[in-house]
Amino acid sequence: MTSAEHLRKGWCPGALRPMRSGDGLLVRVRPRAGAFSLSSLRAIATVSARFGSGEIDLTNRGNLQIRGVAEETFDNALAALDEAGLLDASVEAESVRNVVVDPLSGLDPARADIRGLATLLENALVRDRRLWSLPGKFGFSFSGVAAPQVGGRNADIMVSADGDCLMISLDGAANIRCEILRDHIVESALGLALAFNELKENDPGFRRMRDAVARLGVATLFAMAGLKAPVPSVAERGEHAGRVGLLSHGDVVFGVGAGLPFGRIVAAQLDLLCDAAAAANANEIYAGSERVLVLPSLDSTRADELLRGADAAGLITRAGDVRLAMDVCPGSPACKNSSTDTRRDAQRFADSFGSALRDCSVHISGCEKGCARRAEADFTLVGRGGHYDIIRNGSASSSSVQETIDADDIGVAISRLILEPTI
Repeated sequence: MTSAEHLRKGWCPGALRPMRSGDGLLVRVRPRAGAFSLSSLRAIATVSARFGSGEIDLTNRGNLQIRGVAEETFDNALAALDEAGLLDASVEAESVRNVVVDPLSGLDPARADIRGLATLLENALVRDRRLWSLPGKFGFSFSGVAAPQVGGRNADIMVSADGDCLMISLDGAANIRCEILRDHIVESALGLALAFNELKENDPGFRRMRDAVARLGVATLFAMAGLKAPVPSVAERGEHAGRVGLLSHGDVVFGVGAGLPFGRIVAAQLDLLCDAAAAANANEIYAGSERVLVLPSLDSTRADELLRGADAAGLITRAGDVRLAMDVCPGSPACKNSSTDTRRDAQRFADSFGSALRDCSVHISGCEKGCARRAEADFTLVGRGGHYDIIRNGSASSSSVQETIDADDIGVAISRLILEPTI
């Protein structure tokens, strides 16, 4: 396997097909059904330290992204990942395996265990070459509760569970769902993906499932997949799956959530976290889509050990940490599109504004692309020419700029705006 044919720019990267950025190659490693074994995580930390910058990002799809890999050492990095069993058989198989899994599934007694279904779907996606032409960001998700979104984000095809009842819904109409027998969930999800693919091949205007929903309607898409007509349901808001610290349901403690500051961890921190997990007899760590890694625990004593280990690694274990309310892109110099050092500015804001954000969401983006958060935020800051445009109740692509500030004024400006009444 040679690197030259895989080095590209401008798409969603993988491990076999990395992407160039300002700090080198981005090598993105996908978990298996949302889970990484400890040996896999140690391999990722080693590759990051030896061949990259030592920095690793947790993406909003629960992937781990090794930053700063040099082109001349990429083949060595790839060989090490392959030896650890972290590579797919082909670029196409890697690209199609976009499956997000509720990180608390199988741990929280209040959630259905749907991880096995996610594994079956991933295997089916890799086998069925017809699906390899799906758009690169076309994705699936599995929620252990009735709310179809995982981490508050829609996927093109979403599986959710209300007790023993399993349902499928589509992006663009998440509150319209079809109840499916458990044994037919994977087959049904594949049928919907094939139906979309047929539409896309006949009309490139169908870029994602929400485009098909908007133009044809949900019932038509389900009929194309041979499924019964979906029905409207009450919009559900699931329990927040990005919690940090001790995780429990009633008196049952089932794990620890370790938040990654602005979605980033360095190789040494990841090694420390693996040490803590191994000491507590945990074999896997689950990757969440909200910058949180979930470490399972068999009892409260081991959970306390995990909590101390996450604290020692410098990760977020307290719910009031202001950084949990912030979506921050890599910024400059890591990204060539960015004109601001977003992570430095975000940390300065967190240091100076230690009180709670009053449930406000903050998105700091180095450019108008808004890669860290597609949805609207209470406050979105977009870097332009070394300054920030502030957008209230909008996304990075919004033209409704409230004011422009210097990077040094970020803390004062947001604090003032939070205290101001919304007009």
